[in-house]
Amino acid sequence: MGEAIDVLAALPGRVEFCQRAAGVTRFDRSPYLAWKAGFRECAMLARGSEYGMNDQDTGTRIDTWTASSNGGFAAHAAAGIRDGISFVREAAPAPARSELLNDPHWLPEHYARQQPTEAVAP
Repeated sequence: MGEAIDVLAALPGRVEFCQRAAGVTRFDRSPYLAWKAGFRECAMLARGSEYGMNDQDTGTRIDTWTASSNGGFAAHAAAGIRDGISFVREAAPAPARSELLNDPHWLPEHYARQQPTEAVAP
């Protein structure tokens, strides 16, 4: 997808499940991608769901992300989780700032500030 914005999560309609997987997402192919996945997902969960998810389900999902420690870049995902939750708490007084979560130019810049010893590589 390159620098495309992920709009699939915001599509309206009902969820349908099928027996076969349509695709596989490997968000942990690099330190940056693992960090970005943890950052964006947990930031969006921490700010509150626009899609009617209740607080208990939101908390369960954050706990699942937080408890995950497997994979070559698990530490980077964990750093993204912490950074994402902190970002949302700091952005709360200025809700428009949350739009940065979908900015393909801002995210690698923010990563570089949070993880200065890591290179941004897709």
